[in-house]
Amino acid sequence: MTVAIEFFRDQDGYLEFRADRREACLGMWLTDDIQSVHEICLDLLADLADIAAGRKGGESWEGNAWAAEISPEGVDLQNLWRDVLKAHYPLPEARRVVAQYWRLLADDPDRGRAVTEWERDNGRPHPYGGL
Repeated sequence: MTVAIEFFRDQDGYLEFRADRREACLGMWLTDDIQSVHEICLDLLADLADIAAGRKGGESWEGNAWAAEISPEGVDLQNLWRDVLKAHYPLPEARRVVAQYWRLLADDPDRGRAVTEWERDNGRPHPYGGL
């Protein structure tokens, strides 16, 4: 399945995305709730990797604008303010898109500190291989 989404920084440095209608909720979730916080994106990447590997059965996330239920079947998103904004993404697709989002965040030199702190705080190497 091709993911039709692109993440970028606008002229003021804010994280933005372009996506077809199907991937729009995923783009909104990442830019609205994960934002540019390395640690939150690292937590999400770890949850996705752990669930895909069977180390975890699922996880619930709630942010400023979105609720997410992550399971081996995928990621179910629901906007907290607009009922019509909801979507399901198979787990492999969600993992690819979040990894794509991480690559934009990883352009920041603060990435190394965030990874080191995540690994120290969690007592293990981060399970995502693309750090």
